[in-house]
Amino acid sequence: MSIVTLRFFIFAGFILAEYWLCPPKGRWVVLLLGSGYFLLACTEYDLGVCAVFAAEALLTWAVALAIRRIPGERARWALTGLTVTALATVMILYKDIAFFINNINGIGGLLGKDVGLEMPQWLAPFGVSYFTLILIGYLLDVRWETVEQPQRNPLKMLLFAGYFPQLTSGPFSRYNDISETLFGGAVWDRQRFYFGLQRFLWGLFKKLVLADRLGMAVSVVYDNGLCQGAMVPVGALLFVGQLYADFSGCMDIVIGLSELFGIPLAENFRRPFSSENLSVFWRRWHMTLGFWLKDYLLYPTLKSRWMGKLRKGCKKRFGKKASREIPTYIGMFITWFCIGFWHGGSWKYIFGSGLFFFAMIAGGMLLKPVFQKMTDALHINTQSRGWRYFQRLRTACLFTASVSFDRFVSFRAGLQAWKSVLTSFDPRVWVDGTLLNLGLDGKNLLVCGGCLVAMLAVSLLQERVGSVRAWLAEKHTLLSAGVSLLLLLAVLKFGCYGPDYQAATFIYAGF
Repeated sequence: MSIVTLRFFIFAGFILAEYWLCPPKGRWVVLLLGSGYFLLACTEYDLGVCAVFAAEALLTWAVALAIRRIPGERARWALTGLTVTALATVMILYKDIAFFINNINGIGGLLGKDVGLEMPQWLAPFGVSYFTLILIGYLLDVRWETVEQPQRNPLKMLLFAGYFPQLTSGPFSRYNDISETLFGGAVWDRQRFYFGLQRFLWGLFKKLVLADRLGMAVSVVYDNGLCQGAMVPVGALLFVGQLYADFSGCMDIVIGLSELFGIPLAENFRRPFSSENLSVFWRRWHMTLGFWLKDYLLYPTLKSRWMGKLRKGCKKRFGKKASREIPTYIGMFITWFCIGFWHGGSWKYIFGSGLFFFAMIAGGMLLKPVFQKMTDALHINTQSRGWRYFQRLRTACLFTASVSFDRFVSFRAGLQAWKSVLTSFDPRVWVDGTLLNLGLDGKNLLVCGGCLVAMLAVSLLQERVGSVRAWLAEKHTLLSAGVSLLLLLAVLKFGCYGPDYQAATFIYAGF
């Protein structure tokens, strides 16, 4: 059940009405029943697949209670480690088993042996990439005593892990941030409800009017052999536009929907394309994933015993500076590899959404003195507005080139396509009418252009005033209502929907 279909809108409206009509103590039960139905509907009522989710949630619930009761630090860490490993293994087996099978078969082929491993025919639990990391984060928070009191009610644990607005594509919620409002502490607030509705409409606008429209052109470029030479950067720009409108639109929909229930979810975007380097970009793009990996993977890795031994060995052999930098780069490599691997069990994701950024960020850190000398020699004013805009453009281009690998059939296909930019670049395709034959006529191109202008205007306004919704409400109630009505009319007039339309799956729902 896609969250941009009439069926979902009816479902969400029914749950919303039941939620606010129900007494506060019973509202979490309404959300639990709604989340259960949503999970069943998204898995086509496959009880076996849903049982995997329930088993993981209940295992986490039981272990979280047990590690507070059993004596001994070593036993607690052993139980926590085994459970985290089990949860991660289930996610990898369901989601990324193809990575291991393909690589084992490939290595066997290089050695002249036919390994012949076949792909298992099983259906991955809906949202497994998201609820698994949420559960692991909760378990580690309990072990580190960041969560003071583990949840005692197993049904509430099921709701925390499977709260339906966040099950599609995140964000990754923390127990301490969401538990109070999720389990009955939400209070009716008319303005917050209206703000949630505005954000919901803004997300629909991004998804139905822009992302799905750009998706038509992206499919033509990538699925019909056109992504060669000068069309490669065109395809990359179209895909990144689709990806950003799709993913940020999804976040606006689910965060806005959750606001309607009075339950705030964590922000996942903060104007990433205004970033001046890739490190800042990734702190503003899919923020909750970055925070999760930093808190639960990078920092524990850097503080681990084996990293401490490595730090001592580096200090003894290479000096104090190396003892700080080498472990840091190793920790960064592991983190970025895991980011790429989380996006999909394929080298195109590991490179395009992971190792490329590690190489760029680590290279920038290592070469910082060289870049400083270059800017000094060229007398560049690094505080000027022009330099900042150049940095933003450079960062956006690097991001675009890298994540474009996610859209290719394979890592090799991506390398060959970008190689063709150097070997067979012909800019005439930009002016000979080819761009008008990508599935979008002049009208659709104007609609896309208008959407991009609207998103840019909102981004610039956010940079100046913070919350655009609050700013509009302060200006005048009629202005705020007018913007909401305009969004609704734009979705109804220009949105991609109707009896012949198949709702496009959110891109990040497949990660």
